[in-house]
Amino acid sequence: MITLYSLAPSGNAQKVRMALRFLGLVFEEVQLTGGAHKRPPFTDLKPLGQVPVLVDDEVVLRDSQAILVYLAAAYRPGEWDGYDAAERGRIAHWLSLAADEIAQGPNRLRLAALFGVTIDPIAAAARTKRALDLVERQLEASGWLEGGRLTIADLACAPYLALRPQGGVDLGAYSNVRAWTARVAALPGFPVMTGWGA
Repeated sequence: MITLYSLAPSGNAQKVRMALRFLGLVFEEVQLTGGAHKRPPFTDLKPLGQVPVLVDDEVVLRDSQAILVYLAAAYRPGEWDGYDAAERGRIAHWLSLAADEIAQGPNRLRLAALFGVTIDPIAAAARTKRALDLVERQLEASGWLEGGRLTIADLACAPYLALRPQGGVDLGAYSNVRAWTARVAALPGFPVMTGWGA
């Protein structure tokens, strides 16, 4: 049995939720409310008190990018994580972008706007622009980030770019990014999320 521990507004949890739905896997989602993610028993699974956490029988994984890598290798090898070493390396570039520029850019702006988290707005805006510029250029050649198909690169990067209106980020100059996040949301099984592409 697969269990996903999450919070409804988490873009990182949405990455995993999308993967599980697109794979057609049966899973239980446990929403951690009232600060439950910051105390035991959840912190026994993830001492940092962050979501998501995935439990697949004996496998326990604690990071959204790591979970995507696992799900791809276990349930959609090659197609989602790369058919050869070069493609796997390029997909890893996008996972790094998601964990760095996107997490520290549009995600931080969203956290400040929705939850009052203190950030450096100038630095977050600069990182957002760098990420958007890179993704926009990549999408000019293909509707997806790598290989002309949905991969974990798309699953890792799309949520916080789709949720960017909640952080006050305008996509007026990024038509490819807008079309791509809409394309992800149109996939069968997409789990609707408040704020996606609003």
